[in-house]
Amino acid sequence: MPYCPRCGNEVSEDSDYCTKCRAPLKEGVTYRRVTRRDEKDEKDEKNEKGDDDKYGAIMGGLIVTWLGALLLLQNQDIIRGSDFGGYFLMGIGVILIFRGLLAVQETGSFDQGFGYLIGGGIVVLIGAGIIYNIREWWAFILIGLGLVIILRGVTERGRNPRP
Repeated sequence: MPYCPRCGNEVSEDSDYCTKCRAPLKEGVTYRRVTRRDEKDEKDEKNEKGDDDKYGAIMGGLIVTWLGALLLLQNQDIIRGSDFGGYFLMGIGVILIFRGLLAVQETGSFDQGFGYLIGGGIVVLIGAGIIYNIREWWAFILIGLGLVIILRGVTERGRNPRP
C-alpha cells in the first residue's frame, strides 16, 4: 500500500489526494485548498460588514409609541376609526424616513438611506390615500417608485459587486 509523500499517511492506490493532509498524490492533479466556514466566521464577517442595526430597538419603540398614541387619539374621538390604518401607515412611513435620514447622516452617503427613504415615502403616500380617500393616483406612484428601486438596485449591483 502507498504512503503520502508529505505526511506519511497510508493511502489507497486510486486516491488523488491524501485523506489526512489533502496533498496531491498524482501528477497533473491540481491542489485546491478548501476552507470550511463555521458560525464564528459568519458572525465575524457580518460584524465586518456592519450589518448589525443599532437602531432596531429605537425603531421598534417608535412604532409601539405611535400605535399607543393613535389608540389614545381614537379613544378620545379625535381621529375616526376608519382613518386609523391610514394614520398608522403614515407614522410608519415617517419613522422609515427618519431612519433613512439617520443612515445618510451617519455614512455621508445617500445610497445607505435610499431604501428607507423611498420605502417610507411610499408608506406615507399609501396612508394619505387611505385618510383622504384618494384611490386613483397612488397605485401608479407605487409602480413607478418600485421600478425606480429595481433600476437603482440593478445599476448599483453592477457597479459594486460583492466579493
